Amino acid sequence: MKVKKLIPAGAALAVPVMLCGAADYLFRCTFLRADKPDPWAPGREHTVLHDRAFFERADRQLLEITSRDGLRLKAWLYNRGSDVTVILCHGYRGGPEELSGIAARLFDAGMNVLLIYQRAHELSEGRYFTMGSREKLDVADWAREIAARKPAGKIVLFGWSMGGNTVMGAVGEDLPENVVCAVEDCGYDNLRSQLLYSCKNAMPKLPAKRMLIGLLDLYCRTLRGFPLEEPRGEPLARTRLPMLFIHGTNDKVVPYGNLERCYEPCAAPKQSATYIDASHVSSCCAEKERYFRELIGFIRKFSK
Repeated sequence: MKVKKLIPAGAALAVPVMLCGAADYLFRCTFLRADKPDPWAPGREHTVLHDRAFFERADRQLLEITSRDGLRLKAWLYNRGSDVTVILCHGYRGGPEELSGIAARLFDAGMNVLLIYQRAHELSEGRYFTMGSREKLDVADWAREIAARKPAGKIVLFGWSMGGNTVMGAVGEDLPENVVCAVEDCGYDNLRSQLLYSCKNAMPKLPAKRMLIGLLDLYCRTLRGFPLEEPRGEPLARTRLPMLFIHGTNDKVVPYGNLERCYEPCAAPKQSATYIDASHVSSCCAEKERYFRELIGFIRKFSK
């Protein structure tokens, strides 16, 4: 008789344990630091502009700040003595190397460049990252570091993919007055929606995807201290910074519809640029001359 009574109790205990285990597994797969492929491996030049010679310049300077939760974060500064510094934020499990081609063009256009390692990526500390939730504060702190070094200088924020979400979150934070404008390229407006979309693409036969992402959200909120449900419409609605929104129509990683969802609530002066048939982070390759004409023109317009 006692055994029969224990069975329902054991089943009731097993369910939350299994759910917590599933959430922890999803968290580890999604947010933990991981090794990334060789950034200079051949075959990616058609989608990402690489410039290894620029990235490895002998005169680059390694900077370090401490995040608000105690992590040592690193970045490469390419200083050409300009009054304008562009802070560039890389994408998911990537690194600053993926932005080296863009950085080189901005440097050639007369700007200083700061290529940051987001938390839990390569040189920066951290066991896990948050895909924009805490990184937005890290970017605000990098802006303060550059402002302290160049009190009379101008600062521009640029990010793509996960870095685009980071930048859109950062523009709603308390930034130094030196920050004059921001650019996001193929960023997502809501991490929870983005993870659900990615889950559907990667595991189309997995049942109860919405419930699993909801479970992951609860896990992240209660045990890791950051939410998945953090739409970027709110910080964009209160920012004073001019914004440039970029997206390719053939983006299968972050759907093109994010462009309108991010652009529409932005209350500051804004521009949008659509690149027909461009895939994820490849607008800069799809129409290279147009991309840099619009990007550099936007930065110069608001950093005079």
